[in-house]
Amino acid sequence: MAGFTREHRDDAHRLSLDDHASAREALTRLHQTAQDCQAKVITSERPYFGDIAHAVAEALPGPWDVSIEHYPDGAIPTDVLDWVWEAGPALSTQPAYRTPGAAFLRDGGGTELLLVERPRDGRYLIGSLMPSPDHMNVVGAGPRTVSAATAREAAADVRSRLLPEFERLVHQARLREVQQDLDWVRGVEPGTVDAVELDAAVDRFLTHAPYLLAATRRADIKPLAASETAVLIRFETLLARAPADTDSRSEADGTDEALALWLEAGEDLLDVVRTATVRPAEVPARPAITAATPPKPPAAVATGRTR
Repeated sequence: MAGFTREHRDDAHRLSLDDHASAREALTRLHQTAQDCQAKVITSERPYFGDIAHAVAEALPGPWDVSIEHYPDGAIPTDVLDWVWEAGPALSTQPAYRTPGAAFLRDGGGTELLLVERPRDGRYLIGSLMPSPDHMNVVGAGPRTVSAATAREAAADVRSRLLPEFERLVHQARLREVQQDLDWVRGVEPGTVDAVELDAAVDRFLTHAPYLLAATRRADIKPLAASETAVLIRFETLLARAPADTDSRSEADGTDEALALWLEAGEDLLDVVRTATVRPAEVPARPAITAATPPKPPAAVATGRTR
């Protein structure tokens, strides 16, 4: 409609009040159009939901992309909530209320947040979606859902609590997955390891290793000893030659060298990462394998699920 503009693709259309005459004319046209279409124009003192989503995103560290979904029937799709890592009582009851839309905030690095408005009290609920890449095997409770009355409060809680919890839990999931793969390959009889499954395990290691190394370098729990730094350097050198992107490395120069170093010093790397990044109360117990033959790791996921 003439007179209404928007800054972002998913934003609401806005009417400038700088020129009262033009604004009055635009509202008159809107009212007439609504009558012609047998529609209702309802006013509200609540800010537009999409504006809240952008305000939250702009207050978070780094760049975030915001997308808005509208649900004309007022029902949030069940598959949207299925992707929430830890819905908790707040988000799990959302289907009981009319939900005209939801916002998705993405940082481009695998962190995705869902934002909805709870109609009964107008509070904004923010939960984290399952981490991407989707083949990461996360277990247990995820970050707690944020509940806030304003965009400012929501962003503050996401920065101080939700994102740190998300990063800690994903970090522990990476450690656990690399450890499980190591336990598996070392527990089977020599010559019986399926080549496809072994390649999948190495690919998972090469996917997780850059994040584990970066987290260790950033950590400030304790200074690294010279021997521990040497372990990091060996794997950093490996990754420089065999990047996690399988399209960027050759089979001979990448996978074989990564497999050899992973089997030789993988435990040393995990010990260094745990020592540097996991506080004593957070150290995850090693998975107990009671079967005579260790379970196979999950098959590699080439494309991952989509949402």
